[in-house]
Amino acid sequence: MKTRLILPIVAMTWVAALVAQTPKELAFDVAAIKSSADTKVFSFSMVQPGGRYIGQNMTLRLLIKTAYGVHDSQIVGGPSWIDSDHWDINAKAEGYKDAPTFRDTARLMVRPLLVDRFRLVLHHEQREIPVYALVPAKPNEFGPKFRRNDERECDKAIPLLTPVEGAAEPVGLMPCGADGFNPRHLWARAMPLNQLLIGLARTSLDRVVVDHTGLTGKFDWEVQWIPEDLRIDAANRQDGPSIFQAFRDQLGLKLEPVRDRVDVLVLDRAERPVTD
Repeated sequence: MKTRLILPIVAMTWVAALVAQTPKELAFDVAAIKSSADTKVFSFSMVQPGGRYIGQNMTLRLLIKTAYGVHDSQIVGGPSWIDSDHWDINAKAEGYKDAPTFRDTARLMVRPLLVDRFRLVLHHEQREIPVYALVPAKPNEFGPKFRRNDERECDKAIPLLTPVEGAAEPVGLMPCGADGFNPRHLWARAMPLNQLLIGLARTSLDRVVVDHTGLTGKFDWEVQWIPEDLRIDAANRQDGPSIFQAFRDQLGLKLEPVRDRVDVLVLDRAERPVTD
């Protein structure tokens, strides 16, 4: 099964609170959930104008990752079906006209949806696990596709720097505060570095990425690579940099394997929802 996230739901890479602490008013007004008819289609989640949230072929694990912005390694426990059962979700919240301003709120609304419909109960713990530390490759030296943006140039939108043929990427202009993702391409304009970590959490990396750069402020970035499964597939091999090489050459950043203490979500309970 291929996974694709379109207009990604923005989330923090650490768990700030339990589901029960999500404000009650941050909830969808209506939500329909049904079993996916075709589990071979792309999995994706997206927001649309008018306060609409769409999830296609989403497992419960993917929904938790959407709601909390965590890596697979930060989700512990739960029944086996959180990875095998797939769901389609169509939800709506009143009062949100455009998609970009709704997406931050939408991922918070997914949390009480999981509590209400999946009877999800979880808690968070600090655990030491293998991670990738994001560090500068060379002191005080950024790569060619990574630069600080203090928003003095945000009076007009700019084209996406390097469109990728066949990729489901936005067509047109990219304003400040925009970012995007596909499984081999991350880009952003005037965004804090934690958004880069969120994008990395959606890739096929086997570890969560922790920011050890010490960088603050907002940045522009764009990085492209060839996923490892395509680099080793003899029949469909594609040439190009690994994600590790791409980060060094294009951003001037390095992914170092280390161990670190991070927040993890421990699933105490989950039930299959009653479908609509």
